[in-house]
Amino acid sequence: MIPMDIPEWIPAFITSYASGRNYRSILSPYGDDLKLLHAVREGITAVEAVAITDTRPAGTAERIEIIQGDPVSLLSGCTRRFDLILLFPPSHQGTGSANPNREEAETVNNPPYDEHILTLADLISDTGALIAIVHSGFFWNKTIIGQLSESGLFCEAALTLTQDRSLQVQENDQLLIIMRRGEREMMMAGELTPERARHEILIRNLKQQKNGKRPELGYFIRRSEYRSLHEILLEEQVRRLAEEHGTPRVPFSGITRSITIGACGTLQDAGRRIYLPFSPAAPPVISHEDLSVPPSDAACILLRTGTVEPEYLIHFFRTELGRGIRELVMRRAETIHRFASTLAETEIYLPPPQIQAEVIAINASIESARDRLTSIQRALWMRPHSTRSVLGQLERLREGEGITEWMENLPFPLASILWIYHAERSPAKKVGHLLHFFEASAEFIAGILLSALYPIMRSEGIDLLDENPEFRDIYRNATFRSWIILCRRAGRQVRKKIARDGGYVDMARLFGNPDREFIDMVTSKRLFAFLDEVADLRNDWKGHGGITGKRDDEEQLATLERLLERFREGVRDRFNHLRVILPGAAVYRDGIFSCQVQSVTGTRARFPDMSITSLIPLDTGSLFLYSGKGGEPMKILPFFRLIFHPETGEPAWYFYNRIEGRRVRWISYHYEPESEFEEEDEEVYTMLRDLGLITGE
Repeated sequence: MIPMDIPEWIPAFITSYASGRNYRSILSPYGDDLKLLHAVREGITAVEAVAITDTRPAGTAERIEIIQGDPVSLLSGCTRRFDLILLFPPSHQGTGSANPNREEAETVNNPPYDEHILTLADLISDTGALIAIVHSGFFWNKTIIGQLSESGLFCEAALTLTQDRSLQVQENDQLLIIMRRGEREMMMAGELTPERARHEILIRNLKQQKNGKRPELGYFIRRSEYRSLHEILLEEQVRRLAEEHGTPRVPFSGITRSITIGACGTLQDAGRRIYLPFSPAAPPVISHEDLSVPPSDAACILLRTGTVEPEYLIHFFRTELGRGIRELVMRRAETIHRFASTLAETEIYLPPPQIQAEVIAINASIESARDRLTSIQRALWMRPHSTRSVLGQLERLREGEGITEWMENLPFPLASILWIYHAERSPAKKVGHLLHFFEASAEFIAGILLSALYPIMRSEGIDLLDENPEFRDIYRNATFRSWIILCRRAGRQVRKKIARDGGYVDMARLFGNPDREFIDMVTSKRLFAFLDEVADLRNDWKGHGGITGKRDDEEQLATLERLLERFREGVRDRFNHLRVILPGAAVYRDGIFSCQVQSVTGTRARFPDMSITSLIPLDTGSLFLYSGKGGEPMKILPFFRLIFHPETGEPAWYFYNRIEGRRVRWISYHYEPESEFEEEDEEVYTMLRDLGLITGE
């Protein structure tokens, strides 16, 4: 529920909306907070302002008429009209259920707060407006929407209230609605945030009756078809993914013979049937025996011959596009009772049957290669003396796929270390480079996790070291092990957030909307255990002391190269669609920042240029993680520095190493001309203190 202490940016938006409309009178039926009313009255220079309250109001009463009593009773017989009515929930009453069920909302009696909107309908002047905060299910109640229409009101706009741009717009967010007299079929949906520039864009798009460049900036929809902004954004994501998919739209009803709930069909239908669970989290399957949910929670779909192969459709619904369509269907259906009919009205994206057959064949080859790898692995453990034979099988299977191809898709801070390892001839130096690579990987992953968690750590007071406060100041002089500790603690927090209802969508937004597999990789317990294993080895080798001989170096190198292969198997291609970017010049137009950035990827000293768009400005002195999938880039916390040295013109990536007071030591694992330096850095000190990694004493 929006608290009674309304954020100052809400009256600021109302003032911008009302400016130039010559509104002379304002009514606040729940006038508990006179500060808000005073701010709006001053902003639009209204002559008359009336507040009704049954409690002692807070704030100044200057030039405001205060009437004490019950608002419903006092206004039931009122004949005065007002140009602007501000209806915000009083401190003792909410706007209704924060997450109402759509099916129930369509039939339930109007809650008192909604009823009060009807009471105020007759008090709005002919050119006036009623601005109210309502619950997300307000438009689902067909009864009250019909009554408002009969009262001569239409909804001009419904704006989702989002105080923190780092959080994903949700189905249960509250709305600021604008009601006016007259008739208009189309209404504008959008997102209202504290950013004042966004206010002007929303108002301009509203006046001009045009869609914004992004749905958050204004999207016109028929009042009778209104759904949440979350659903509109989801539709936009599906549309974008469908364009990338490059296949035609196909009505789902056109490829199906029937859609029913529960087990269906006969034995002869086995080759033309799939089961699709209502929840997008549950995978589609061929047989009801393989369902992870009861058959009563899934649709049984009998497919038309010659339209789509069941195997192809199963895999399609597991893609990002397929999961997006499933989530849309779930939200539109609301309950399992509407699932079948909503599916029948849905469109999916399918290539011609011959392309489907090719995709299935190639996928079978991939599965075969995976099975072959499993077989080789099994043989290795069954016959440990056959390592030479097994290694030969593995090399033949990989057909030339090498580390050089893989490293070019890694972020520059990691790829640059692997490049000097690859180019080095000395086994002893190769060992050093690989140990640096693993430690840098731990710090880099910790930096990504902390960057994603930083907004909610501050808002929710999360302390990653609360279980072991004695670890806190070890980050004044960070070590390989201390980064692994942070990875493990931060990864646990991310997994806990994802486990909540709708939690994955929230976390994906904070990470910059990467693939689910990337988030799973950087929060993997197995990955953290692997890094612990490397740290243990390094400590064992250092503990022996003394000068190592060539044979010792070669044995250590062989061990680390096997670990590198395991690391590759865990990371795989998770960085392929992500870029660390360095922002440059940007142009701002109609709420969109068009930015020139450099992609800090691979081993090359010259980074390729890219053009991206963003709803938020990107600091030119900061680094960001960018997925290119519609979300805003994630700002990376200042654990790292990228410097282009004037003497050489080459880029050098530096990792945070230690801090004394405000003086920070930075180290580079790949740039030999200046492998370390120190400087005063207040930003790093503040970040470490805010994260609870140092005491600040």
